[in-house]
Amino acid sequence: MTSPHFGFAEKRVVVTGAASGIGYRTTELLLEAGAHVVALDRNPVDLKVAQFVPVDMTEATTIDAAAREIDGEIDVLLNIAGVPGTADPLVTMKVNVLGLRMLTELLIARIRSGGAITNVASIAGAQWQAHLDEVQRLLATPDYESGVAWLRDHPMDGKRAYDFSKECVVVLTKQHGRYLREHGVRVNSISPGPVRTPILKDFRESIGPLLDLVTRETGRDATVDDIARVMLFVSDPVLQWLNATDVQVDGGFMSGLVGGWVKLG
Repeated sequence: MTSPHFGFAEKRVVVTGAASGIGYRTTELLLEAGAHVVALDRNPVDLKVAQFVPVDMTEATTIDAAAREIDGEIDVLLNIAGVPGTADPLVTMKVNVLGLRMLTELLIARIRSGGAITNVASIAGAQWQAHLDEVQRLLATPDYESGVAWLRDHPMDGKRAYDFSKECVVVLTKQHGRYLREHGVRVNSISPGPVRTPILKDFRESIGPLLDLVTRETGRDATVDDIARVMLFVSDPVLQWLNATDVQVDGGFMSGLVGGWVKLG
């Protein structure tokens, strides 16, 4: 049954990371809303999508091949694929930043005016302003391979790689805001707190006490449905005046730090 709550009926939507977690639930909701979903993932997607395209975000050649395999124009791109800080730091940066950026740039010209891009960041990237110079240096690299070279010259551990990757996603979103607006396309990011997905245990391992604090202060971890519905809201074609914005979806935790009702330490 088509959902009356979102304006995705007959829209072509590309979803990365569609085989599990947030990406899977987002795909389910899009299908319920009448969208034609092009699902991208390393693993097969067991949903009735319009097209499944295999992709490995750690390999630029497969990203290029995936972009070529997607037929025609699209309306919305949802960059959901990501890995946690327990992965190899270079893999984390390739998937969470360089692959996301490359796929986006390959598809921009095919997104119809009035369309949208939404990237998944994280509250782990909330300190982007404090690291803006470093973030901008990586994002100034012109392509995937030069980005990899920069990262090899600036090694970091797994936790920092994850935090830095999400800082980069927030800043990339803001950088793309004006450029994409000129193409009639909005771009935003969402920053979840802890989410009950198969890789939550990896996030707890890499982030540790801070993640536990978020859960304790907010009362629970988010469900994939909590996040997927915000993804659809932010990306809805009827929502035309939200652009270059990061939306924190964390039960109010980060605002609690500002408001003083959450204390670190």
